[in-house]
Amino acid sequence: MNLALFQLADAYLVVLSQIPDDADDEQVSQAINVLAGAITHKGQNITAFCLNLIAEADAIEGAAKKLLARAATIQRKQERLREYLFVNMKATGITEIKANDGTFRAKIVKNPPSVHIAGPVPSEYERVIPEKREPDKVKIKDELKAGVIIENCLLVQNERLKLE
Repeated sequence: MNLALFQLADAYLVVLSQIPDDADDEQVSQAINVLAGAITHKGQNITAFCLNLIAEADAIEGAAKKLLARAATIQRKQERLREYLFVNMKATGITEIKANDGTFRAKIVKNPPSVHIAGPVPSEYERVIPEKREPDKVKIKDELKAGVIIENCLLVQNERLKLE
């Protein structure tokens, strides 16, 4: 008999309910020992399987952590190499490097202008965020582009290396 645990438990309860009140200990013991043994065996198997699943999940989580750490290391390496290439291209005045077969290139490009704020700005250039005030960079950028001088604000345009 290969029953599921819930079926064994149901059968166990049925057997217990059918034991006559005048049955002696030996009769009760015989009636429930077979099912109790099957329930115990099934419970052992389920427990072992659960422990295997926990071990497998732990192993997968460990592997995932290692892979995430490796991905972060590779990302940092890429960032260092990108900065290294950028600095040396700037130093030599080279603005673009292309692959011989045209499949990729590295090119120094200008970033869109951004606002650099060195200190407090006039309140008309702030936007209100609940419980917080911060400079409205979009408004400041538009005004600076239009030639308006705003205290503690400059329009800056940096460069970055674009890989394609």
